[in-house]
Amino acid sequence: MRTYWLRPRRSLASLPPAGPRVRAVLEAFLERFPEYAGCLTYSQSPRRPRYLFVYVVHCAGLFPEAALYLEHLLSAAFPGSRVLAYGRPFREPSEG
Repeated sequence: MRTYWLRPRRSLASLPPAGPRVRAVLEAFLERFPEYAGCLTYSQSPRRPRYLFVYVVHCAGLFPEAALYLEHLLSAAFPGSRVLAYGRPFREPSEG
């Protein structure tokens, strides 16, 4: 996973300002996965529907367990949103 895109479930809805909520999400995430310190950031569009993007910087991506945990935290923090993951799926290196 490289990016999560959050958008409202209904077409006329709008996400709330994300600042305090998403900072709390990232703090909770880093308590469980401190190895990702400095690897996640976010941005939110200023206009309705105020899409929110949480994305990986300075890292190759999140391992599956970490990505699922972050998705769970985002879904809980923004219950009226749809959370979509983008990026290449994690694959174990092949032995050759």
